[in-house]
Amino acid sequence: MLIMYKESDLDECVRIYIDAFTAPPLNYDFLTEKTARRYISDLIKTPGFMGYTYWIDGEMAAFCFGKLDNYFEGAVYEVDELAVASAYHRSGIGSTVMNLLETKLAGYNVSAVSLQTSKHLPAFGFYLKNGYEEIKENVTLLKWLGN
Repeated sequence: MLIMYKESDLDECVRIYIDAFTAPPLNYDFLTEKTARRYISDLIKTPGFMGYTYWIDGEMAAFCFGKLDNYFEGAVYEVDELAVASAYHRSGIGSTVMNLLETKLAGYNVSAVSLQTSKHLPAFGFYLKNGYEEIKENVTLLKWLGN
């Protein structure tokens, strides 16, 4: 069941985030409870935040956080983070969450869902498989500051 994020879900979202991103294939060994909590808390404070949690038999299995932005073409939901507990990786839960999310957002007259990911991450193939298209005209630019 996909439901709106509640403040009481924070601890479980932090746990799932760490679990999801420290498990294979990503194996991010730099994540700590402190950095994950700060990152997720910042997402929640973003103007236009809309978060959803996905539950199986009373247990949170995934969450999707994003924000609603109003553009010329209408409202666009920008996915900031999708995390699925490692026990559910490759089970179809991520696709289920995205499908349910898209249905809910359509009910809010949201015209599109957008997101950013790296081409070298498994998420790139996941989103392509789920009907998302690469926009070749767009590019993300980054400059490391050496700090």
